[in-house]
Amino acid sequence: MPTTPSPPLRRAALAVAALVALAVGAASFERLFAAGLPAPMDFAAFWTAGKLGLERGNVYDGAAVREVQRGLGLDATAIMMWNPPWTLSLVLPLGWFPFRTAYALWVLLNIGLLIASADLLWRGLGGPPRLRGLALLLTLAFAPTLLLIFSGQLTAFVLLGLAGFVALRPRHPFLAGMAGALTAIKPHMLVLFALWLLVDALRTRDGRKVLLGGLASLLLLSAIPTLLDPGIWSHYAAITTGASSADHEHVSNWSPPLIGWWLRMAVPGQPFQVQWLPLALGVAAFGTLLARRAREPHIPALVGFSLLIAPYGVWTHDLVLMLPLILLAAVKLANGTSRAAIAFAVPCFVLADMLLFAMIVAKSPYESFVWVVPATLLGCFVAGRIAGREPSAAPQPVGA
Repeated sequence: MPTTPSPPLRRAALAVAALVALAVGAASFERLFAAGLPAPMDFAAFWTAGKLGLERGNVYDGAAVREVQRGLGLDATAIMMWNPPWTLSLVLPLGWFPFRTAYALWVLLNIGLLIASADLLWRGLGGPPRLRGLALLLTLAFAPTLLLIFSGQLTAFVLLGLAGFVALRPRHPFLAGMAGALTAIKPHMLVLFALWLLVDALRTRDGRKVLLGGLASLLLLSAIPTLLDPGIWSHYAAITTGASSADHEHVSNWSPPLIGWWLRMAVPGQPFQVQWLPLALGVAAFGTLLARRAREPHIPALVGFSLLIAPYGVWTHDLVLMLPLILLAAVKLANGTSRAAIAFAVPCFVLADMLLFAMIVAKSPYESFVWVVPATLLGCFVAGRIAGREPSAAPQPVGA
């Protein structure tokens, strides 16, 4: 298979990506400002945290958060930033700008992070250079991507961390660890990935370099929030372990699209502890596999299974973290010769994406999106197995 980039294909993909980005940006601004609707709640949480952080306030104080957000038309309850304190270093600059300006810059930043992630993943997973535009097209056409951009979430940083890790790990493990530290913004979603990093650090020299790079990155990200508010860690501990208040809703009251939540709903009394059962079983099973020194897991699959057993806080926009698995399947198809795999994978992706779009437009309950992660895992596995029946045109990297 030729490895030189195809200029027409690349230009066409970039043109499509640019049109999608402009359309999403225009729709976001029109809906938020021209239509006079309330601020996007997710972005409001990060902008508020940045503003309070610059004022050396408590970013985890529900009353303080709610007071700031009243000026944005959000008065029902405080929309909190539930992420760990090191996240504040990433959102702190938002507090320098008025809300509208900050939101505009954030949308552009998210688009840039997503484009960079797609390119890094494609290269890191061994995709042919001439089809790099395909990674961009799949990324921007994925329904959760557009929802992420509009809502102003920060899961694009997590995706960039994963992409940087996959691309850098074979030759630059320390830098890979620094990039991978971005996944700690939402640690509850990537437990198996974090567990594997710890075990790999005990087994290999490169694993220790990765761990050192990750710790260095987290220390740097933690320095500024700690200097601004020395009590920020105790504030975070209090908000995550405490109950709901008049100003905010605790995570136990959320209805995420997770297997654990549905399991909890089926148990009398609906105890929050039941929601953690899939995570406990998943960690135990994965620990058993690691103890047997099984071959190194595929990082995208590891991410997918981590999302499957996550205990809370995985929303529709967070499903962009399934993109590494989708792009891995695309790489296998691009490097192979199986028409059957393509005939299976393309309709599956299009139909699933259309269903996702329809559910988002219809404002379906969050918990009804529980099918997305298991369906993606199954679809990518089947596509990979079909493609694997044909001789591969290019070797797969270790990190794939």
